[in-house]
Amino acid sequence: MSEFEKHFSRLKDIFGLSGKAPERLRSYLEQRSQRLSVHGILSDVHILLSVLSPLVFTIYTRPFGIIAQRYGIKYNLYADDTQLYIYITGS
Repeated sequence: MSEFEKHFSRLKDIFGLSGKAPERLRSYLEQRSQRLSVHGILSDVHILLSVLSPLVFTIYTRPFGIIAQRYGIKYNLYADDTQLYIYITGS
């Protein structure tokens, strides 16, 4: 199974995406490219490799949130930062 397939499998398993939604998302994300134009001169076409980065981050950090919630731990996830709020009381 390719990395791309693993990501989409997780979208279905964890986020409950079903029906046409995963395929529509896939068609949007697969084979993305970009080209630069400066003063009418076009660059070569470059295939984008990091289109999934924000999506992949969300997909892979969601299980962490599920586990934290299971144990009553409050948390924040933002970009590459994770904050846990754990209160420890002394005896």
